[in-house]
Amino acid sequence: NGGFEGSSSPWVLSGAVWSTGGNQRTGTGYLIGGGTDSVTHTAYQQLTIPSGASPSLSFYLNVTSAETSTTTIFDRLFVEVRNSSGTLLTTLAVFSNLNKVTATNAYTLRGAYNLSAYAGQTVRIQFRAITDGSLTTTFRIDDVSVK
Repeated sequence: NGGFEGSSSPWVLSGAVWSTGGNQRTGTGYLIGGGTDSVTHTAYQQLTIPSGASPSLSFYLNVTSAETSTTTIFDRLFVEVRNSSGTLLTTLAVFSNLNKVTATNAYTLRGAYNLSAYAGQTVRIQFRAITDGSLTTTFRIDDVSVK
């Protein structure tokens, strides 16, 4: 359910929010991380990558922020691969308040991130947003794909 249509399932959310609030890229749903001061929000989906496969991860991201700095990172979104127990295997990308745009529905394609190193394994694809104590940043994610 990379488009978050109908529900967030099978994504596992902790603090992150599934929304149909009108700021999605396509369809009716999308994922929100951050959007509040001093939080850590996570969303992950576990999947098994077949042996010999070389899939890649891509998704669309929208970042809006009240942060005014154009040089200092205050809020971050980590795109991670974790094992089935939750141990971090690698960080594929990090985005921040510096990636902000002005429109809440202006999404940018991110990826493709190669997942072939995890062929034959069950892994979690995780989005983890961390915000500081002031001036919120919101990370919106839609149309996640592993293929």
